[in-house]
Amino acid sequence: MNLEKLLKNNSNIFLIVLAIIVFVFYFLDKDLSKVLGIAGFFVWFLQKYTEQLFAKDLVEFKFGLQKEAMQFKIRYEKLHSERAEIIKEVYKKIIGTYKSFHSLMCPLQLAGEPTEEEEIKLAVKEINELVDYYEENRIFFEEELAKEIDKLLRKFRESWNQFNYSKDLKDGNGRDAKEWNKAWKQISEDVPVVKQLIEKRFRSIIGIIDK
Repeated sequence: MNLEKLLKNNSNIFLIVLAIIVFVFYFLDKDLSKVLGIAGFFVWFLQKYTEQLFAKDLVEFKFGLQKEAMQFKIRYEKLHSERAEIIKEVYKKIIGTYKSFHSLMCPLQLAGEPTEEEEIKLAVKEINELVDYYEENRIFFEEELAKEIDKLLRKFRESWNQFNYSKDLKDGNGRDAKEWNKAWKQISEDVPVVKQLIEKRFRSIIGIIDK
């Protein structure tokens, strides 16, 4: 019961009591003390009745609030769980992309490792999967974090373009060492800096606090 209804009920009670006093005084008994006694009883009865109604509505109101709070908690926990799963998957794909780029662009290529063609295919697969998944779920990241991830993707693209450029300068016959080192520097120095910032933000979101 809201305040407006309560005031309206109190006004109705006053009018009912006044009508009882008038009726008893003029039609039943002229003794004012008896009239006031009867009126007092009705006042007490109606007051208790109103209090019970108010208490009942207050309980229903509290129950409604508790129900809404519980529903909000369930929705929030579900959203947080879904967001944590998306963060986990995005981070997994970031690491996969970073490892494939790092292996491909490393100047020191050892015997027995996959061929450059195989590593290029893997790197392309990893970066495409990362970009597609992230773009589909970008809505789950606040704008500042999304900008950091966008920056990381740009770093990957820049290193990729630089790496390809190092081969273009040699017309496909080997690679230009200077340009190759630029690509390596981007993937080995620039990318980890941005990646570390993203890792820190991810930990904060899922509730891991660095001591």
